[in-house]
Amino acid sequence: MKKNEYSKRDYSKKIYWSGDKKDLRKSFPKWTMIAWALIDLIVGVGLIYYAINHIETTWIYYLLFIIGLFSLRMCYVHLSYLWGGKIWDAKK
Repeated sequence: MKKNEYSKRDYSKKIYWSGDKKDLRKSFPKWTMIAWALIDLIVGVGLIYYAINHIETTWIYYLLFIIGLFSLRMCYVHLSYLWGGKIWDAKK
């Protein structure tokens, strides 16, 4: 996707309630995605660590483990924003 095909929305001046179908990569600043990725990483690792070391009930163990894996997946999704992953509607 070329820079002139990016969204023309100015997110610093107005809040839009609908998503921009043309380009999602310009919707958020990169530091926001790095912050969310760090939060996801800390939550994911913390949940998995807690599930492995402190939970004895089987269904709670699996629930926390799956939520931890989902959080790690969200960490990858937020980091993929930085290089324009396909999930962010990057067209090559």
